[in-house]
Order: sequence, then C-alpha cells, then structure tokens
Amino acid sequence: MPPTQLFELTPAESIFAPFNDPAIAAQLPLRLEPGAARGLQQAFGWDGLKLSWEAAPAGQVAASLELPVCDLPERFDHWLFCHVAPAGVRLAFAARVRGQWAPLGAPAVGTGGRQELTLPLGARPVEAVRVVFTALAGGHVMLSLQWWGVARAALVAELVAARPRYDGGWDGLILPPESWPEPKLACGLLFSADDLPALRAKRTAPYWEAHWQLLEERARQLLSRRPEDDLDSFLPQTDQRYIRTREGGRATYFSEPLVLGFVGLVNGDRALGFHALRYLMCLVHTTWWAQSAESRARGSNWDQRCFNEEMATTAAALLLDWYDFALTPRARALAQQMLWDKGVAVIERDMMKWDYVFTMNQGPWFCRARLLAGLYLETVWPRMRPHTELAAADMHAGMANYLLADGGTDEGLGYCFLTLHAVLPGLLAYARARGVDVRTLLPAQFAQTGGFVAALSAMEPGRVLTEGDNTTDLVVGDTIPLLAAIYPEAVYARVAAACLMRRRPPGYYDQYFCEGVFAFIAGPDRLAPPETIVPTFAVLPHTGHLTSRRHTPAGRSVRLHLVGAKAGASHTHCDKGALLLELDREPVLIDRGQVRYDDLRCYTLKRTELHNTLTPVQADGVYLNQASVEVATAPTGEGDERRLRARIDLAHVWRGVMASYVRELTADTAEEFRVRDGGELRAPGALAFHLHTRGPWVIRGREASLRLDGWELVLRAPWADEITQQEDQIDFRLQPVWHLECRLRSATTFALETSFSCRPL
Repeated sequence: MPPTQLFELTPAESIFAPFNDPAIAAQLPLRLEPGAARGLQQAFGWDGLKLSWEAAPAGQVAASLELPVCDLPERFDHWLFCHVAPAGVRLAFAARVRGQWAPLGAPAVGTGGRQELTLPLGARPVEAVRVVFTALAGGHVMLSLQWWGVARAALVAELVAARPRYDGGWDGLILPPESWPEPKLACGLLFSADDLPALRAKRTAPYWEAHWQLLEERARQLLSRRPEDDLDSFLPQTDQRYIRTREGGRATYFSEPLVLGFVGLVNGDRALGFHALRYLMCLVHTTWWAQSAESRARGSNWDQRCFNEEMATTAAALLLDWYDFALTPRARALAQQMLWDKGVAVIERDMMKWDYVFTMNQGPWFCRARLLAGLYLETVWPRMRPHTELAAADMHAGMANYLLADGGTDEGLGYCFLTLHAVLPGLLAYARARGVDVRTLLPAQFAQTGGFVAALSAMEPGRVLTEGDNTTDLVVGDTIPLLAAIYPEAVYARVAAACLMRRRPPGYYDQYFCEGVFAFIAGPDRLAPPETIVPTFAVLPHTGHLTSRRHTPAGRSVRLHLVGAKAGASHTHCDKGALLLELDREPVLIDRGQVRYDDLRCYTLKRTELHNTLTPVQADGVYLNQASVEVATAPTGEGDERRLRARIDLAHVWRGVMASYVRELTADTAEEFRVRDGGELRAPGALAFHLHTRGPWVIRGREASLRLDGWELVLRAPWADEITQQEDQIDFRLQPVWHLECRLRSATTFALETSFSCRPL
C-alpha cells in the first residue's frame, strides 16, 4: 500500500481523509460495515460524507467506517477527527496496529453541532483507523464526517501563541479623529455628503425614529467590542460547519462596522466612525477572507463558495467610500489592493467556475460586491469599468433566472428576502453611478414579486410563512422598505413599517445581512400604518403555492395555504401537499421551518412526516419520505371570500411508493374545510395523516379538538383506526412541537376525508 496522502492545513496539521472534498473522498478506500441500522446510506456530499439510517435499536452498534492508512510521518503525535453528529449517536475511534484494534480515548457523544476531537496517536505503525457508531436512541439519524487528520501538538500550540497582536490605534493608516476634515465620500455609492442633511432629518420621521434609535443603540453596544482580538489568518465566522474549534466564538466583521460607520457618519460621531475603521483595518490585515484553512488545504480545491469574500468585500467597499476622508493614502492603497486580491478575485473565480450560481440566490448575491467594489475602484483604477459592466450584466442574468414568471422563487420567502437584500443595494449604487432609474435594471418578473410576497406572507404584517428553509417567521433584512421606495404603488408600502428593525438578540443568520442601514438610506421617507397583505385567493403556478384568506360573518379570518414546488426546487423540504392554517393572525397548523445549517437537525426538519402531510408507514414503524421534485408539483384551484377548491397531484413525489395520489382541499364556508386524500399504494401498508401545532389536542375517539385564543379547531377523521399525539423534534425557534397522527393500519387504495371546523369563541 502506498503512503497515505496528506493535505496540509497548517505547518503543524494535515488531513489524510478530506471527506469535505467529494472529489477526493470518493476515491478513499473506505469500508462501511452495517450493524443494526436499517436503511443505512452513504453519500459524498459537497461538504462532507453524509451517513444516515432510518432506525436502529437504542444501545446497539448501527454501523462502522474503516479507512486503511500507511506510513504516517513520525512528526505527528495526535489524531484529529472532525464531524457533526446528533446527540443520539456515540462515536468510538480506534486504530489498528499489527492487526489489533486499540481504542483511541473514550467514546464521544454527538452534540448536534461540529466536533473536533484531538486524541493521542499512540502506538505505531498504524495500519487503519475506524469509527464505530452506536445508536443511543431510535429513529432517523444523519451525521456528517468532515475530515480526519493528524497533528503535532507542540507546534500547534506555538503557532497559536505566535498569532500577531494589534493595539487598535492603526497609526499611519487611520487619521487621528481630531484631525478629520468635513465628511467627503470617495464616490457616493449609496448617498453623498450632500445627502447627509436629509438623512439626519429622517431620524425623527414617524416609524423611522424608532428604527434609528435601534441603530444607535446597536452602534453604542458595538463600541465595547475590540475587533483586533478576533484578527487571525481567516475571517471570524459564526457558522460552525467549516471553522476550527480553536477559532470559534468570534463574531463576524461584516455588518457591525456598517452599523457603526453609518450611524457615526449621520450623527457626526467620530468615535463610532473610528471604531468602524478599526474593523476595516482588521479586514485588510486578515490573510484570507475565507472562514478557515479547510478552504485553503494544500492539494484540495474545495470551497464553500465566496459568501465570506462577498460580505467582506461589500463591507470594505462601503467603509472605504464613506470614510475616504479619514484614511491615509497608504491605507487607501493597501485596502484597494486587498479588496481585489482577497475579495473580488475569489468572487470572480466562483462566478466563472460554478454555472449553477446563475440559477439560484448565490449568483445575484455575489454580484453585489462586484458592483460595489467595481464602482469604488473605478475611481482609482481606470480599467475597472468593463468589470463593473460585466457584473451588472451578470446580476441581471442571474435575477432573470432566479425570479419565476409569477414573481416568486423556488427557495421560499426568507431566501428571497435575503437575496434581494443583497441585490438591491448593488443595483441602487450602479443606478446612481450611471444616472439611470433602478427599475430599468430589473428583469420583467420583478413587477410580479408583490403577488409572491403577499401570498407567502403571514397574516400578521411583518411576518412570513415558515415553509421551506425559513429560519424565522420575521421579515428579515431591508428588502421590503427598499421595494416600497422602488415600487410605491405595490403591496410593499402597505407592510414596510412592520419590516423595520426590531430589538432582538443576535442570531446565526445576522452575518448574512446588515439589518437597518440600507432601509434607512433608500427606504421611503414616509411610511403608512402596516396592514395584512395576504390575498383573498392566489395561485402561484410557477412557484407552486396556493393560498386562501376567508372571513366568517363576524369578520374573523381563516387562512389556508397549500404547498407545492417547481421542478428541481432549491432549499425546499419533502413537504409537497402540506397544509398550513392561520386563524386570525395566529399560526395553528404550522410549518416547523428550519434551524441553522450547522445544526444537523436541519436535515431532519426536511422530512415529510414533520409536515402537515400524509405518509405511508413501513411495518417497522418508519415513515416513508417523499422523493425529490423532478417534475413540477403545483396546486391548482379557485376560491373567493367563502369558497375554496384546491387540488395537488402528489404521485410524482411518491413515485415507487404510490401508483396515484391526489390531495384535495375544499370549503364552502369560512368556518369549515375538508381534506381528501385519495390514491393507491403499490403495496399494502399503513398510512399516517400528520398535523403539527404549538399546543396539545384533546382526543376523543376519531375526533380531536384544539383550543386557542378565541378559537376552537375540531378535527374529525372517521376513517382513522387511531389518533395519537406526542411532542417531538423542534421548530425554527428550537421549541418542541406537538405532532398529531391519524393512522389507518392497512390500505391499498384509499379515499380518506378529514374534516375541520373552525369555531370562533
């Protein structure tokens, strides 16, 4: 056997099993041995080796994975094992030396997040390493192996101790605040110094006043952070999937300096401005704008796309524009080169390398930094303009692909808002620089986006349905206020006031958007009181959604929503045909949404039985999961203030399991509706009708009732052999959810009618 190939992370650490790089991982001589796990699967994902099983008896070995190794260099004295495993799995690592397996330390239990185990290498020569997975609980499990490596512990400690330190003064780069002249922006990407009086007046406008107070509060809080403490070779990052354990716990440099810098500029507060420039200097002095050495491992070309490079470039370009007057010539020249070397060059690589980014959120998002940096660098590098024009063309092409003909996207409202939050500032800056109306830069589908936003909004203004990969029910980012200014006659203006900043704790996804700044700069000066924008009835035939809003004679509202998807939908769940219900402004039959992507439960929450769906059940109790959407699966129907008729054909997503399956939703009054599930299983089996709520039901035979504030919801399932419920899993808030199940023990063909009564109290 040839010597094991090593992929250097640092001078003290190397990877010998880069599971995160599928081009290499698929060639490793791995041996996966099944144990007691049922439905064991192995998949080389784009960022890790994914292992999963449908069920395994608690306390039994589910599976093991073995990899031969040969001639590990003597300089290494420790193993490194990096993985993401749920709390229901125990991992025991061992090495084979002269034919005998010896354990490597005590077994580790998964945490649901990334773990990096450092264990003594022990006796040599090592012939193989393996990990044994023991199930600690039953049910579906997915885990991800990131990489295995070796380290020289003393040298690791030396390298960590040798990290450079900076005092925060940045002499020779930032001018002393007392010597700053009057503000003069480098190029006025989003506003000029002449616009500052109008921005200052906006601070006391209705709705904007509270928004500004939160921006000021946030800026003052950030003065307590010393950004230099987090300065290292790679950018701070809150997503734990791709950073080393010793590099965790560091907040990003993306949004905080923009809040500091903008508030400081508008308020004339030089302390805030100087603090923002300290962040800029930290960006400039970070060696790589990736998040960890995994993206720069010697011999691997793996990357997680240029999200970090884009956000760093955006922040740096805006700060360079806003605070040109406070920098020395040396600082400008240094920052301009870093803007290209560490940011734009990597973004350009990904735009050329990955064609798929033009079909989803990533391509348009990445173009923001290309536009902002390009427009800024045009002022000093005369040959930049063609690059800026290419970025504008790519932005338009990407958005034309991203937005569907009905104005929607296949990624859900949360992703849509985040994408437009990135796209719109870039386009606004380009429109200012070229002297054109920003609406002329938008693809034709933009005129239809209001219908999509209304149909996927929640009944409470400023909130959304959590269908798909939504990690919150709040409208996030600055998209709605920006759209309200661009399209003042559309629905955005009716809800914009509810979409401004809220006081809430920092979250995982805050790293992806700078909340509040862009809205204040380019949102409308005047805002109307917010109101519900959910339509009486709407079908989005290309996006694949249907929604209905009806009222009782007393004016109480009943909102129903039916979920589908386009072919090849992205960031979607296995939830086609799922039913959502809101009574007045209260979500009742809920979608659990999504959790942060470095929490492995994000995979579990995609499963069909965790949505308001019908699923077959295997003899061993395992719920079958829908297949991927390769053919458009969209609801059709009609409705008005009282009636509703909706239908979705689900045979495609149950291919191989059902010969046919149609779900129908009907109602003749606002106070009642019926769900009819009809089809044929390819083999006889049980069926389970699933509903998910935030509170428990009262079950009486084949009937169940749910009491809410001002309502009682009553379910009747005369076809069910039993109705049960339990608290299981979580929702996007990490809170447990009640899971009601109506089960039919055996069927081949089926026609199940489940009725619901909505009784106002």
